Amino acid sequence: MKSSVKAQIARHRPWDVVRFVVHLPQFAKLFLRLLADNRVAVMAKVLLVAAGFYVVSPLDFMVDVMPLLGQMDDLAVFAMACRMFIQLCPKPVVDEHVAHIDQTGQWSPF
Repeated sequence: MKSSVKAQIARHRPWDVVRFVVHLPQFAKLFLRLLADNRVAVMAKVLLVAAGFYVVSPLDFMVDVMPLLGQMDDLAVFAMACRMFIQLCPKPVVDEHVAHIDQTGQWSPF
């Protein structure tokens, strides 16, 4: 039993969430730089902008009146859109912007 729990934790890597929060300023810079870059496809940009509008719009899959649960669907949709946005951007373009943002080479959005 203990080994299966440890395997699940290792597989899902919960510390990735903490690492994401710590690097949130770098992600924000990367997203803004990629949105401004002409080499990124328009559909990728539309995906990220649409997810941002979904978060602030009053239309929801789950009503925000329910405490915490209503906001969690917004967060999940936005997180998935951010991940898809990075995956839809050309890797050399992303690598170029990451190198400009973090000269130490210790941070990677992948």
